[in-house]
Amino acid sequence: MYSIETLNIRGSQNEAVANTFFRQKQETRHVAILLPGLNYTAHMPVVYYPGQLLVACGADVLRVEYTYGRQPRFQALPDVEQDQWFRADVSAVFDAALAQRNYERVTLVGKSIGTLAVGDLLTTKTRLPRPECVWLTPLLGNERLCTQIKQVRHRALFVIGTSDPEYDQAKLAEMERATGGESIVIDGADHSLEIGGDVVRSIRAVQRVVEGIQKYLG
Repeated sequence: MYSIETLNIRGSQNEAVANTFFRQKQETRHVAILLPGLNYTAHMPVVYYPGQLLVACGADVLRVEYTYGRQPRFQALPDVEQDQWFRADVSAVFDAALAQRNYERVTLVGKSIGTLAVGDLLTTKTRLPRPECVWLTPLLGNERLCTQIKQVRHRALFVIGTSDPEYDQAKLAEMERATGGESIVIDGADHSLEIGGDVVRSIRAVQRVVEGIQKYLG
């Protein structure tokens, strides 16, 4: 069993970072942080179900719920300052999650822009025992992210569709080699890991992703 809470997380500008924390009733040494896409929320299938899986596996799970699209002050900022705000929020999220217990295992799950957050956490945070990352539709066109992925040795699972504009077969193979990781590639899936015009195949794609993450988690 678990309780559902909201942690008091203050990020950039001392703004509250919206979140939901699933706290296991029993003792656990495993925490997971879910970092969704900007427009692909934590309540959508490819992020929601991995989160439920991690809870079922006995991990504490901190689910971030961005509100940038509803913050006029954020929207009015230049890109560089938006980026700084986002990174400060993610750092605060990580610190809040790791403060809950004495964890020995940390799982980072990022989707799209959330993979940029995971890359930053990998390379800036020293308290990462047994780092493992699930890269959902990683932004492979972002050179900074690719450098970060290769910079820190970690257990890696990459998930992407062949119709995703970010899909690059050669770059994906490079990331696999660098990390010793594995990939789930969904034929015909877009950046939302949906297959246009085919709801049943899209549902099966989500099932394949969740089963792959379950296997990865052990």
